[in-house]
Amino acid sequence: MSDSPTTEPRQEAAAPVLRDSIVGGDNIQITSARDVTITSRPHRRPSAGQLLVAGVLVVLGVAMVSAWPTLTDTAGDLTGAPVLNGTVTTRINVGDSLAMPGELSPADQAVLLKTPTDEQLARLLARNHAARLLTMDVVLILEGRRDALVRIIDVRPRVLRSGLPPAGTCLTVPAQGDATEYEVKANLDDQRPTNGTSRYLPKSIDLSYGERATIEFTAEAHKRWYEWEIEVVYAYKANDRTTSAFFRQPDGEPFRLSGLAERYAVLWNDPSSIGSGYRITARNQKCFDDDD
Repeated sequence: MSDSPTTEPRQEAAAPVLRDSIVGGDNIQITSARDVTITSRPHRRPSAGQLLVAGVLVVLGVAMVSAWPTLTDTAGDLTGAPVLNGTVTTRINVGDSLAMPGELSPADQAVLLKTPTDEQLARLLARNHAARLLTMDVVLILEGRRDALVRIIDVRPRVLRSGLPPAGTCLTVPAQGDATEYEVKANLDDQRPTNGTSRYLPKSIDLSYGERATIEFTAEAHKRWYEWEIEVVYAYKANDRTTSAFFRQPDGEPFRLSGLAERYAVLWNDPSSIGSGYRITARNQKCFDDDD
């Protein structure tokens, strides 16, 4: 019997364990504990052209950031966006009276007899072009709309029309007033500052973007009837040249103020003084006496 060769049982080689790792920027592929292959990534230095482009981009980025306020201001100037925004509020104070050129229509009389709301009364007065008598308060809130400084130099009245005091209807109503930060007073009969200077505003107001200033404008008239608006004189971008912005009532109508007429065809008032409703209290009489 021939001896057959003895065969050792075959052992299949274990598959290498692959583990990928990144160490210090090198890609290391480990197939076994004793089989390590290191493949280095080539490090390329940026060329002079690439460095130049990167430097230019950094400079441009810094320039854009620093010039952005100027660019936005220029864009606003080119599109005609206002340098100043203004919000106007005018309220009737307790005891204020208003004059209208004619008598009220039956429909408006019916509104008064039912004790109107503030909104209804405001619409009635606007329809009849009512003018405050002797004095009125206007609250103007100004807001700067440029990053460059806007300097408010003066705030003054600008008369649009004038005439004899209306003598149709005199109406007295109660209401509330507003608070103030800056005060401006003007006599429309004279139209000159009364504080001994060449302007009405006591001092200049500097506004940057988003900053606000509240101005209470008090106008008075004793001799004539006036339609007028508020003129705000300002300088922009440290420029000596001045510009004007004009402001009216929220509905776009001019302000109306008048002196007293000798007599009024109809007088409306609240004779009870407790808010029970408006009534015709007199005809062809004075509305009240002007102490000034």
